[in-house]
Amino acid sequence: MDGVPIFSFFDELPAIHLQGFYGILNSTTNVILGEMEQGLNFDEALKKAQELGVAETDATHDIDGWDAAVKTAALITVLMDIPIRLDQIVREGIRDLTPSALRNAKRDGWPFKLVCRAKRTASGVEASVKPEKVLSTQPMAKINGTSSYIYFETDIFPGLAITEENPGLYATAYGLLADFIRIARARV
Repeated sequence: MDGVPIFSFFDELPAIHLQGFYGILNSTTNVILGEMEQGLNFDEALKKAQELGVAETDATHDIDGWDAAVKTAALITVLMDIPIRLDQIVREGIRDLTPSALRNAKRDGWPFKLVCRAKRTASGVEASVKPEKVLSTQPMAKINGTSSYIYFETDIFPGLAITEENPGLYATAYGLLADFIRIARARV
């Protein structure tokens, strides 16, 4: 979520304990999946994401779920206060999804999304990043293009969602500024 200062947001919610979260945290894969639903093949969809400026020249880390896994690990470590390594997150990318599988899933009301998940357990946390079918009536299913979504489950709020609609350069800059201010205040 480029511009949403999630870490700062949770600083403003004292005495909240995060039990888990799920969401879409990678714009590149979201664009690719959406374009493939519309009939483009994988390479064409990747090229479109690159033309939009959301995919790097080598988008391997996005496609294979590494970028989303790093974001998931950061959220778990900071917001849930549970250190986690990347090898503890079940990870699967989007490479094996075909345009026909994506079109059929969307037609049937269950579009695919690359979903990041974390859930507090008695022994720590269970986490994953993988393609999942999402019921089309759910808010996460409606996240398209470069938009992002995250749903937090806390001990106080059973559900708290944040949606970022197609962020641009200013939103990304704001997110960096907010994090910088947070760090500077913490050092005072």
